[in-house]
Formats: sequence, C-alpha cells, structure tokens
Amino acid sequence: MAANSKLTSNNINITKGLILPVYDVDPGDGNAGEIAYVNGQLKYYVGGKWTFITEGKDGSTADRAAESASAILAINPSASDGVYWINLPTAGPTQVYCIMNNSYNGGGWMMAMKATRGTTFNFNANYWTTTNTLNPTQTNINDGDAKFETFNRFEAKDILAVWPDLTANSGCFNVSRGHIWLENSFWQGGTKITLTNLFNTANEYFIRDANNFCGINQFSRQTDVRFYGFNYSNDQNLARTRWGFGWNENGGGLWPNGNQGSDDVSGGIGMTGTQQGQVNYSAGDFIGCCQSVTGFNRSARVEIYVR
Repeated sequence: MAANSKLTSNNINITKGLILPVYDVDPGDGNAGEIAYVNGQLKYYVGGKWTFITEGKDGSTADRAAESASAILAINPSASDGVYWINLPTAGPTQVYCIMNNSYNGGGWMMAMKATRGTTFNFNANYWTTTNTLNPTQTNINDGDAKFETFNRFEAKDILAVWPDLTANSGCFNVSRGHIWLENSFWQGGTKITLTNLFNTANEYFIRDANNFCGINQFSRQTDVRFYGFNYSNDQNLARTRWGFGWNENGGGLWPNGNQGSDDVSGGIGMTGTQQGQVNYSAGDFIGCCQSVTGFNRSARVEIYVR
C-alpha cells in the first residue's frame, strides 16, 4: 500500500497501522476471524481456539519453512535441536542446523559457520566478506569446515560461539558441550546485520575490555590493549582476529591507548598474524611470548550461530 494511503471498510479507517488488542495470555473465547497480539505473537480465533498466524511454519519441510529458529520455538517451545527449513532472505527455504535447547540463552540459534582445527577461515579468507558458501550440506555438529547461507542472508541481533573441544562449563553460560561465547545485541546496540556485512563494515569494533568478557576463560592474555570485539587488526597487522582478542604488554593500558607495536598473544575466531611466528587459525589461541595468563595455545574447533 502506498504511503499515506487510506483503506476504509465499514467502520475501519487505517492511515498508518491497525492497533490490535494486546494480551499476555490467550484472551478466552473470541469470534471467528478475530485477531489479537498475544505474548509477542499474532494470533487469530478459529475453530474455537486461538491459533498462531504462523501456525504450520514449523520448519519441517520446504513448504513449511519458518522465518527463523526463534519463530519455530514460538509455535513449538518443545522443538529439539536439529535441522530445520528456514526461509532465508534471497536464498529462500534452506536447511539449517538449529540449537533449540533453552539452556543456550533461550535457544533459537541457527548455525552460520563451523570450523575444524585448520586454516580455512583465517582472517584473510574471503569467506568472511563475500556471499559464498562452503560445504553447505554439512548441516550438523560433526567436525568439519562449512559456511552457510545463514551467514550471508540472515540479519541477526545476537551471536553465539560453541567451542566443542574446549573444557565445558567455563564460558558465558554452563552447558556440557564445550566452552561458550555469547554476545547479545552485538552490533550498534542491537541493530540487525548479516555477518557478511558485519565483517565488511567493522573496523576494530571494540565491545569491551577483554578481561571483562564472559568467554575469556581458557584463553591467553597480556596486560595491555585488552581488545575484545570484531575485526581486530593491530597497528602493523601483526595479530588480526575476526571475532576475539588483541593483546600486548608494552604499556598504554586499554585499547585504543595500549601500545600495539608488537602484539605477542592473540585468540579468537578468524586469526592471522606474523609476530613471533606465523599463525593462521580458523580459531584458537596463540602465544608468541610474554603472556600474563597462559591459555590452551593451539588451534580449536568452533561453531558460530546467530539469531
């Protein structure tokens, strides 16, 4: 409908939008066709009950592809982890591995990328900034390298990383499957963005002092810079990380004031560096020298999810 257009039907006059009644729970008996906004979801009254307008979009088939894993949970709170059909913008119905388990910060997570202990997704790999995919049928949590259309097409607000081969119950929340990173509202206070656009746009996007990040346990550290965020590049590109940390020990304190002239420690996802030896990890933790805290100091598996 064109801007400022008007639809008149009987006693309904709409100039901007229709304001529906809002309820926390189903409002009881209604009239056939009646619509209400119930606990954050649109429902209509049919067959003697209130039914989600999205009923049927449960992700079980391509024809029933849902808009997101969270949308599936809204109509089926008992949905289990696994592969669902998600109607991704531009890509259309696509099979996506989803974490529905409420223990994972409420669930509703869709896999965007997974990396084995290799170099496929180092900082300089074009997977971070182009809308390509890799092994898109590997929709599982098996060890492997894959990048999915979820990474390219889904505008996300929250981001999650699962580190399956690190010690469990030591990250942003406790689950039995590995170490967890979590960043809700990760971009500009909650603005939704695809990960491809994020890594094309972010230029040393600082979120907080790395020592105050809930996922810092098990990772090596130094006393200065203490960068945590996206696209850390270092003054001389000595230690670059797509999502993770930047460190040094030569004074100046917290980024951007900390001396970045010889970063000797790095950690996170999408790593490239030349200081104290070449490192090209899809994900991991690296010590060149002079660490104040010693972490696991090797490459590691990781899975990235968004919602």
